[in-house]
Amino acid sequence: MIVLSPAQARAWEEKSLREGARMKDLMRQAVSGALREIQPLLPARGHALFLVGPGHNGDDAVLLAWEMRELGWEVELLLSRTPGKRVHPDPRVKAKVWKKALVWPAKPEGFLGATGPRLVVDGLLGLGAVPPPRPPETAILNWIARERRPTDLFVALDLPTGLHPSEGHAPGAVFSADITVALGSVKSGCLRDQALPHVGRLHGVPVDFGTPPPKSNADFLLPSGAVRLIRPRPANLHKHSAGIVHLWTGSTTYPGAALLASEGALRSGAGYVRLFTDRPLTTAIPGRLPELLLSPHSEGTAPDLPPFQNQATALVVGPGLPPSEALADFLARLLPNSTVPIVLDAGALDLVASHPEWLETAKAPVILTPHAGELARLLGQKVTERAEAARVWLDRHPHTILVAKGPHTLVASADHPLSHNGSGNPAQATAGTGDVLAGLIGGLLAAGYPPFDAARLAAVWHGLAADLAASGGGPSVLATDLIRHLPAAWRILSGQADWTAA
Repeated sequence: MIVLSPAQARAWEEKSLREGARMKDLMRQAVSGALREIQPLLPARGHALFLVGPGHNGDDAVLLAWEMRELGWEVELLLSRTPGKRVHPDPRVKAKVWKKALVWPAKPEGFLGATGPRLVVDGLLGLGAVPPPRPPETAILNWIARERRPTDLFVALDLPTGLHPSEGHAPGAVFSADITVALGSVKSGCLRDQALPHVGRLHGVPVDFGTPPPKSNADFLLPSGAVRLIRPRPANLHKHSAGIVHLWTGSTTYPGAALLASEGALRSGAGYVRLFTDRPLTTAIPGRLPELLLSPHSEGTAPDLPPFQNQATALVVGPGLPPSEALADFLARLLPNSTVPIVLDAGALDLVASHPEWLETAKAPVILTPHAGELARLLGQKVTERAEAARVWLDRHPHTILVAKGPHTLVASADHPLSHNGSGNPAQATAGTGDVLAGLIGGLLAAGYPPFDAARLAAVWHGLAADLAASGGGPSVLATDLIRHLPAAWRILSGQADWTAA
């Protein structure tokens, strides 16, 4: 899904209308998609309050309210301005809707008195508004913030009211959403890290405008778009041609990383996965992962370089490894000698931060997978916006690929637009999930995926598995739960199943 500035998004819609598209049809696409995105997160029915502004964002909210009333929800509309003779673009929404709606400062008594599930949908202001909001919208935002209950679900349509649509800051009152549903395109301000507390989880709804989109320097990879990256597995595939991953992961301090990264690589579809790790860790592994090949070495030492490279089509180094002299010496020798892609994580990243010149010696692609703290250490400076940090990093190291982990994990390459991941949720904020991601990337690289595609596909697959796990586990999801949902997530990505069947 494309990422656009507000001006680009407006121009695209206006061009579509000039070329014959009808507003009601575009709106129906957007609202049907929004309902599809939020419905799995809703209880069977409850009480919904729709905050309605004077523009098309408000019209979207009213049409969604109409759809939800059909599903049995108790619905109230709260308008920020008097409707006058307002006519909705969709003729299914009759004039009486405006007459029955409340107009601020009237209060929705049904919503306030509801004891069951409550939903609040923000349709006050759209991408044409520059914050801070005007007094009526500001008053509504301040009031609903005071009335918010911990169990309420707050949803913003397209972008939260009060958030700057391109810069992502909120200089005044703002709607702090649990979920923002981007309609047609993702507005660039919603992907700024400073916007995350107000955007919440960002979902995307593509809309067919009937005209080509403008050029963009970023995208938002939805699970539905991942099928374009997936390569078919030929009928004559065998274990060697499926890819061979070698990993040096895990230590007595972080023993689980060895298993998690290895299983990520195995679940990627790689034909062989061989783990190089400390000898004491290998005793229990055959019972846990009998498919895994083992090459143990003495604790505190590094693997021998020739066996580590021999026959491998991708390498993973770092998960669960503390920085050490042995690891430093290994990396200094591996990077200039490897002819296959290398994934660096955790302890390997800390050492590269101290020795960035090693990256300039690499002959093969190097994929780095830092979380926020590791990214700051790599750059040697505080990181406030990952997109800006990624551009700084690529200016210094244009031959690497950066996977900046976090909400909507960012994949950055000098040869491609920035790619934000469109799957995932806070359940991924637990120990071990990054190890799984490193293994997945390694496995896709080993299978022959181009490095940028391997990183993007692994991120969206990883995030979708976390979404499936969280749908039945909430905050109790573990990295091992995520792994168990990788096969079902792949079926969705490849178009073999939808969410409900997975």
